[in-house]
Parts: sequence; structure tokens; C-alpha cells
Amino acid sequence: MTENLELLNWSAAYFSRYLLALVRVLGAVSMNPLLNATRAPVPARLWLALFLTFILFPPGDPVEAGVAIGPTVIAGELLIGLLVSFATSLVFGGVQLAASLVSSLSGLNMAGILNPSFDMASGGAAIDQLFAAFALLVFLEINGHYMFIFALRDLFGLVPVGGATQLPMDFETLATLSAGLFGAAVRMVFPVIAALLLADLGLALLARVAPQLNLFALGLPLKVGVAYGALVLALPWIMPQMIGMFRAIPENMLALAR
Repeated sequence: MTENLELLNWSAAYFSRYLLALVRVLGAVSMNPLLNATRAPVPARLWLALFLTFILFPPGDPVEAGVAIGPTVIAGELLIGLLVSFATSLVFGGVQLAASLVSSLSGLNMAGILNPSFDMASGGAAIDQLFAAFALLVFLEINGHYMFIFALRDLFGLVPVGGATQLPMDFETLATLSAGLFGAAVRMVFPVIAALLLADLGLALLARVAPQLNLFALGLPLKVGVAYGALVLALPWIMPQMIGMFRAIPENMLALAR
């Protein structure tokens, strides 16, 4: 009888901690760029969260005392999960910002104006879509998904289950992290931006020398060619910058939770 009561208490403690850990993992995978709505539907993300939580909290491990499940505790776990998910999305947002800068300066974002059937909501200009696919490829190549899982494991050691309600919520850390990532995004495509600015300078000088030329018809294909050529030449510079941003994801996740 005593053994049955001990087993029941162990099961209740494990179940309560598992549920709270599941809420945190659900928040962490909800905004992950690898699992957006087009790649992974909601049921797939739910099953993945159940599996990840089971791996992080296997039934055979020693279980501490159960944690009382309440609205405040659940909200705290969900908040910390969303914060670490935002840290991952912020890095991919920085890559998209770099692509948008190149797209704007090269004139490729005018595709929606020249072709009204072009769906801007489906992913932006060609360079934006190219950078998005390339960033996901690099992230998987360097095992970024494993780094995300390991950081999630370390997060449970930093902030135990049920302790998310005591987070300091330092918004200065979030602002510093955001500014640093956007600065890294600009630095990543700086050679391409410099080449496009030099192309603009050359077109401006050409406009003074030969004002009769149609610079719009001449400059648009020229800048597109310069953009793609500079991207190819700057790839040895872009790759290490992008990899460095991705390798900083675990540190950023833990920094937001401290």
C-alpha cells in the first residue's frame, strides 16, 4: 500500500512538471522559423513539443516535488518559451533585414509595381526569398536545430520548471540584443551596399555628363546586375557573418532568461 502511494505521488509530481515544461516548449517552438505555418501545421508542432518535452523530462529521471499548476505559473512558462523563440526569430529577422536592404537599394523590390500580379505577401522580392532559403540551409548545415534543443535543455537548468514567474524581465537586454543583431545584419551585407552606393554615384555622374540618357531604363538593370555580382563576390564574407549570428542563438536565448 505504501509503495502504491509513493508511486502515485511520484506520478503526480512528474505529470505536473511535465505539463509546465510542455507549455514552455510549446512557446519555444511556436515562433521558430523552421516551423512556420507553411512548413509545419499546428498538429505537427504540437506533437514535436510533446516529443521534445518527453526527451528533456524522461519518466525514469528522479522527480522533485510537484509544482502547483496555476494561471500565473502557466503564463510565466509560456512567456519564457515565447522569449527564447523570439530570440531565434530575431536572428532570422536580421538576415531578412539584410536581404531587404539589398533589395531596396538594387530596385528589386519594385517587382510588385512593375508586375501587379506579383504577390509581395508570399515572401517579398527575389533576394528576400533567396536569403530566407539560404539562411535555413546554413542553419541546418551547422546543426542549428541541435543547438536550439541544447539551449532549451540548458534553459531548464537556468530557470527551473515553475520558476519563470520570478524573471526580472530586463527589457534593456532585449533592446541591446535587437540592436546588436540588426547591426550584424547591416555588417553582413556591407560589401553589397557599398557596391550599390558606388553604382548610384556612377549613375549620378553619368546624369551630369549625359543628361539626355534615360537613367531609369539604364540604371535599373545595371543595379540589379551589380547587386547579384556583389552578392557572389561577397559570399565568402557573408557566410561567416551569418554562421556567427546563428551560433549566437543559444547565448541569446539564455541571455533573455537571465
